Amino acid sequence: MMNRWSTQLAKPPWRHDKLRLAGMILTALVLTSAACARRPQPAHLFAVDQTVPVDGWRVTVHSFVTLPAEQWRQPAQGHVFCAVELTLENTSGSIRYVMPERQMLLVDQDGRTYAPDHDAAVTAARSRQWLQPEGELGIGAKTHGATAYQIPTDTQGLRWVFRSSLLPWAKTTTFALGDSPQP
Repeated sequence: MMNRWSTQLAKPPWRHDKLRLAGMILTALVLTSAACARRPQPAHLFAVDQTVPVDGWRVTVHSFVTLPAEQWRQPAQGHVFCAVELTLENTSGSIRYVMPERQMLLVDQDGRTYAPDHDAAVTAARSRQWLQPEGELGIGAKTHGATAYQIPTDTQGLRWVFRSSLLPWAKTTTFALGDSPQP
């Protein structure tokens, strides 16, 4: 003999299972499309010698040049040392920090990113007297220098991206540099 509670427990809750399944499928589709999506292109590319305000900074890229190899510091086979000469000015009302490894990336037309390279930075300092801007920058302070990279000699469609803070979601500004400078 069954009472009214046992009959309700015996029926499978199909309606709830269908809603859960639909929710899981929708979530999987959203996560898959987000993971497969290419990085969006920047809304605007700036040119060399333009000054761009971005989130409390004034950023100017002055040049993009090849650096000479040295006896003890040479790029890998098929690569070249290059440098992005720049000026940063802190226009915010607070002290700001610069960390090139987190804020300054070189990106090619295929989306490959190149981080600053230590050997290239030493070469930039010795050959051009350009130091890499990094560390604390006071209110209204300005710094000039270069961030140096090691990239393949046939790299095309290079863009230099500056992130306004160390946070991954920080505002960015992008400068079009062209193809890899030839030695």
